[in-house]
Amino acid sequence: MNILVTGATGFIGSHLCAGLIVKGHRVFGLTRSGRTDNIRALLEHKQFKLQTGDIRDKDFVRSLLNSCAIEVVYHLAARLPGSADIDNPAPSVDINATGTLNLLDAAYKAGIGRFIYSSSMSVYSEPPSYLPVDEGHPTQPSGIYGGGKLAGEFYCNMYRKHMDITVLRYGGAYGRGERDSDAIATFIRQALRDQPITIFGDGTQTSDFVYIDDLVQGSLSALESGQKGTFNIGGGEEMSVNDLARRIIKVVGSKSEVVLTGENSERPFRFVLDVTRARRAFGYNPRPFDDGIRAYLNEINIIT
Repeated sequence: MNILVTGATGFIGSHLCAGLIVKGHRVFGLTRSGRTDNIRALLEHKQFKLQTGDIRDKDFVRSLLNSCAIEVVYHLAARLPGSADIDNPAPSVDINATGTLNLLDAAYKAGIGRFIYSSSMSVYSEPPSYLPVDEGHPTQPSGIYGGGKLAGEFYCNMYRKHMDITVLRYGGAYGRGERDSDAIATFIRQALRDQPITIFGDGTQTSDFVYIDDLVQGSLSALESGQKGTFNIGGGEEMSVNDLARRIIKVVGSKSEVVLTGENSERPFRFVLDVTRARRAFGYNPRPFDDGIRAYLNEINIIT
């Protein structure tokens, strides 16, 4: 199939493009930034073609879908959360919400029958009302990013009668290519150097982490199964930041010690996704966290 992946040069998008190519699909990757660091290995592949453009440009999106004979859209393009969003929310809302509406409208008018939307665990209320957080949990995001993602979900609902639409609410993905500032990348870097692992807050706050290959496999399975609806794609394992650090230290074989900085955590509450629905619908089966860290280290050529 001819498949469009928006946000193709990002962390998740680049891994998804590679996974789709392995499955034999022809992939058209769309990027707004034009950067290619994450997809250099794909640029010469005969099944991959990189396109540069903006999902907010209606004419461009419509032309792209028609000229490339796209059959399926994976929509991952988004403006990631930033500290300045509360002072200048327009760019985030414009890309995450309006951009999604533009793409949905163009896909509908092009007669595309399958649309898979990358949402986020950030759409849920914080702190959550109950644990684990299933797909029926109240959606009341506290940030601009989560609000934009939830708006995108609402727009998806508008087009469900006209396309097969799947919404995937991703947990916190980690693996090769993630941002250097992300918690797991930071902890691994500190552990490999036997440096203190620094933690904001008291370290008891918990979250959901999913290895990138598992997230991609869940995204591919959603397509192959033909399942519609909304699904959590996370690790399904509640992990405190303290435990996260300790387990990384153990897997790496590091002499690092955990140090609490005393600064406030951005997410001072417990959180974990319930992935039961995805397990039952298309066999989603994320690996245990320690196995994910070992796979991550193997990917960056550090064997433990």
